[in-house]
Amino acid sequence: MRRNYLESMKSDGLGEFLSACDYLKNCKYVLAESKITALLKSIADNKQLYTMFASSLYGFDYNKTFNACLINGTFVLPTDPKKAIALVFRLLLDIDSGKIELKNFLEAYFYSPMINESYARFCLEVITPFRTYCSSLFGQPVSWQDISLKVELKDAYEEVNGRIKSDLKTDSLDCIAALTDIAEKNITGAIERAEYMACLNGLTRAIENNDYENMISAFLGVKYAVAYFFKSNKSALDVYKKLEYDIKQMAR
Repeated sequence: MRRNYLESMKSDGLGEFLSACDYLKNCKYVLAESKITALLKSIADNKQLYTMFASSLYGFDYNKTFNACLINGTFVLPTDPKKAIALVFRLLLDIDSGKIELKNFLEAYFYSPMINESYARFCLEVITPFRTYCSSLFGQPVSWQDISLKVELKDAYEEVNGRIKSDLKTDSLDCIAALTDIAEKNITGAIERAEYMACLNGLTRAIENNDYENMISAFLGVKYAVAYFFKSNKSALDVYKKLEYDIKQMAR
């Protein structure tokens, strides 16, 4: 199935991706998240880009590299192009999923009194070199001999995909824990709280067992439960949106 997915991708050119990078660089902060989503889609739809990113991500330690880039309160990209590509790609995924709040990230590492100025610095120091590195590496033959164990593309895809799904699994369980805490504080009726918890427990079991088929049906129960009990609770709805993203990505 995954091999068929790879074969169904576009195999021509890099223009859509470069345009997406330019739109992201040139827009205002308020439009940034939608432009990040468009950029990630341009990667997912292009076979050669996907291959390049798979090569860069294989064996890449995201958390270690991210922490190494935090220097004296600033965020500095690695000088190695492949590490920089992998890091920015994973960072954009985290922003797109809501795992990292773009506003908080900008204020922490690219601070300026005006949010658009912070965003402009981010684009100059992160997105611009990312675009340049990707443009330089695109189209070059991927030397899988340079990758440990000399794995084929399919194996690299499986390794990267498995690691991302593991992160999604951890994040989704954290979201369920947060929704549980909110329920315990806000649902006063014992029967109602038990019904709500039954939905969350069913979803938890499906996630822990990697049962993607039952995960969808269990999530629908959580969806309606959250809508019923917390339709005006912003904290619960924000957590639910993150959970929804995680479930959709895991069950693809």
